[in-house]
Amino acid sequence: MQKLRIIDSLVVCVYCLTARFFNTQLHCAYLQAKYLSAIVFTGLPCWTLRERMRNKTLLTFWQWLLLLALLLGAVWATETLVTHEQQHQRSQLLRHEIASAGQLRALLESELNIPLYLTIGLAAHVQANNGDISPTEMQLLLPELVHQARHIRNIGIAPGNTLRYVYPLSGNEKAIGLYYPDLTEQWPDIEAIIARREARLVGPIALVQGGSAFIYRLPVYLNADDYWGIISTVVDIGSVWALLQRQTAEQEVQIAIRSLGAAGKPSPAFYGDDSLFYDDSLLLGISLRGALWQMALRSVAAVPDRSGLIRLLSYSISALLLGLLLWLFMSRQRLRHSMYAQQRSKRYLQSIMDNVNDAIITTTPDGVIEQVNLSCLPMFHYTAGALIGQHWSMLLAEPEKLAELYSATSNAKSEFETEGRRRDNSLFPIAVNRSHIQLQKQSKQLLVLRNLTERQQTEQLKQQFISTVSHELRTPLTSVSAALGLAVSGALGDLTESQQRMLKLAHTNCQQLNSLINDLLDVEKIASGTIKLELTALALTPLLADCISEMQLLQPGMLLQLDCPPDLTQLVVNADAGHLQQVVRHLLSNAVKFSPKGGTVQVSVSLVGANVRVTVTDQGQGVAEHFVPRLFSRFSQADSSDQRLHSGTGLGLAISRSLIQQMHGSMGYYPAALRGSCFYFELPYLPALQPKRLP
Repeated sequence: MQKLRIIDSLVVCVYCLTARFFNTQLHCAYLQAKYLSAIVFTGLPCWTLRERMRNKTLLTFWQWLLLLALLLGAVWATETLVTHEQQHQRSQLLRHEIASAGQLRALLESELNIPLYLTIGLAAHVQANNGDISPTEMQLLLPELVHQARHIRNIGIAPGNTLRYVYPLSGNEKAIGLYYPDLTEQWPDIEAIIARREARLVGPIALVQGGSAFIYRLPVYLNADDYWGIISTVVDIGSVWALLQRQTAEQEVQIAIRSLGAAGKPSPAFYGDDSLFYDDSLLLGISLRGALWQMALRSVAAVPDRSGLIRLLSYSISALLLGLLLWLFMSRQRLRHSMYAQQRSKRYLQSIMDNVNDAIITTTPDGVIEQVNLSCLPMFHYTAGALIGQHWSMLLAEPEKLAELYSATSNAKSEFETEGRRRDNSLFPIAVNRSHIQLQKQSKQLLVLRNLTERQQTEQLKQQFISTVSHELRTPLTSVSAALGLAVSGALGDLTESQQRMLKLAHTNCQQLNSLINDLLDVEKIASGTIKLELTALALTPLLADCISEMQLLQPGMLLQLDCPPDLTQLVVNADAGHLQQVVRHLLSNAVKFSPKGGTVQVSVSLVGANVRVTVTDQGQGVAEHFVPRLFSRFSQADSSDQRLHSGTGLGLAISRSLIQQMHGSMGYYPAALRGSCFYFELPYLPALQPKRLP
């Protein structure tokens, strides 16, 4: 039995490999073979495998082995042919590179040696005249020499190392009278040439009259030790490189040239791409009158690559033969397995949707319902047949707000709270989340509708509890706080230092508890809608300055700054002064609380459209990204552990945001550019009192 299991395992492995190779046509067969392989290797009896493969055709072990051997043989033969073809192409390319390198080297040597020979002839003329040359003679001789070579830019003669004669003079006036020892960068090389008494090609070097070029320097001696001067022939780099570039383009090669030092140490390439010297390019030495260069050459000719064609033909024929054999056995099996997999996937997805408490609706991009889950039916008291084919806005209490809903849920993570309408026209609160998906290459709209009835009931119970506890605690707490205040002030007699300290601590805690109760009452008033705001025309900048001055007195170790442009100092908003001060004080308190000692808190005023924005920036650690969505929720704190560094109830931001919204404004947060947090609120300013903008 164990031996039979091993044989069956090998059969299934070969089945997997072959089906995987022909994945385009036999993907389903591959999945089936993969499933069967898992069954075999997990130890199920072979008879179980055969039972599951009932009515399914498998090839014999030897047939699978033969197909695999044929496949491997085809791969080996193909890759051998490809290797031989690549070697042949490389040898042809190398012959082309060697021939091109020889031609380019000969061209470069001949073009650069012509100016040298003319320079040697000029030196012989000076020696023949025993160094006695006249300006008139040079004016006749130098133009003839320059015109005989097409790459000579100019010729300079420097008796006693001082440049006296230059042709052409136009454009080279700055060089007349140049004393070579004054050229601190070039003089060491010139001095070495004079000492060696031999001509040398140097460069490229920067010229005094501008530009760069190669220079042939030839020292002139009238006799063995009588140094007369030096002749410099400036070779135009541009014309040489242009000629070289034309030749390389014709021969379809790419070259680079660099100098080699006395010890053979190379310098960076002065022509072409330096990276050619560090790959498999052909390297060739060039010797030019004391200058030792190295040329790197690589062919860029388009060499026909037939390896892809060889692979394509060989693998295509092999795949065709093997595919035809396998297709005969697997076509019916592939279709059956595909239908089974599709049905199983559909049942799996439907079971997930039906076991979610939220209503999940799939619609067309236009909003026509195509599919609903089971939870949607009892939520809206409809049947599936009554919903499919209808526009999903029929489930909303106010279908006319559909555009507003789409705008609010343009982000897949956003929710829009509204009211739903059941079949009996009863209304209930819902939250809508919307996203776009692709199903079978078609765009669909996915809607998730959550019933908020239980959540709102829980919120209502919580508000009732907060209201009851707050009112029941406020009266006795006020009495206790007043009594402690009298005791601390000494109205009840002298106290010892320890008694004074304990009573102050108790009085402070009572005040904090009273502040918490006030916050709870504010929350309850805001939630119940009983809070009253008196909106009046209010100068914003003086209010901010008063709050900052008040906080500065309480926190002398911090630096609080107001940044208000001059054209906004007279800004007027429609707000409730007391509650707006409450919001500003809370933002300043938070900024001071979370900033390091000695830090800076900045309050800035700016215009955003028709609103004025007040931003409070601190230097704290900022808000964790995952906590930002809950930042303005009630009782939410970034650090809710018992060992948190900063005390608080998590109500201040929620209250502040609600108050700003009551004043027809908004509040938000964004991280500071470098470090810290930026909390801001926006209020509309009065149109009749718009500030004048500075030019």
